[in-house]
Amino acid sequence: MSIDRLPPVGHVGVVVADMDRALEEIRQIFGIDGAGKVYDFTPMNVWAWGEKIPGCQIRIAMLDWTDSLKLEVLQPVFGEIEHKRFVDEVGGGMHHTAYYVKDYPAYRDFIVGQGGEIIFESETEDEKGYRRCCYARMPGTQMIVEVLERGCAIEVLLSFEKISS
Repeated sequence: MSIDRLPPVGHVGVVVADMDRALEEIRQIFGIDGAGKVYDFTPMNVWAWGEKIPGCQIRIAMLDWTDSLKLEVLQPVFGEIEHKRFVDEVGGGMHHTAYYVKDYPAYRDFIVGQGGEIIFESETEDEKGYRRCCYARMPGTQMIVEVLERGCAIEVLLSFEKISS
């Protein structure tokens, strides 16, 4: 498979220090209710800046922003990962754009081939299924892009939302 660009954005990620406070602000500003949509993500394998780390946990809420775009709110719980660094150094805020792909290895190779530095990568298998993702900081813009396996990640998140609603 020859990759020449990323697909359309699937979600925008916001990293926060306090999930409850962030969800209340999002409800007040955007009218999006995140109640009951928070889950704890504890991947089985995690790499941060190319080094395997013992583990991490992130509280995540995946919210419908528009018909075709989601808003992901992430709160680092533990682990020396990019999300924690972002909260510690910046205080939180808009963090990344995410792209759902079917051929994860090809898209991972594509962003690395474009000069992207992988700063977070995870793989997990749990009751929601097997899934992989990586975040890369792009060299020219310093933007962070996330690539997620479409076959696993998006369907898992969508099914979780239906169960928790």
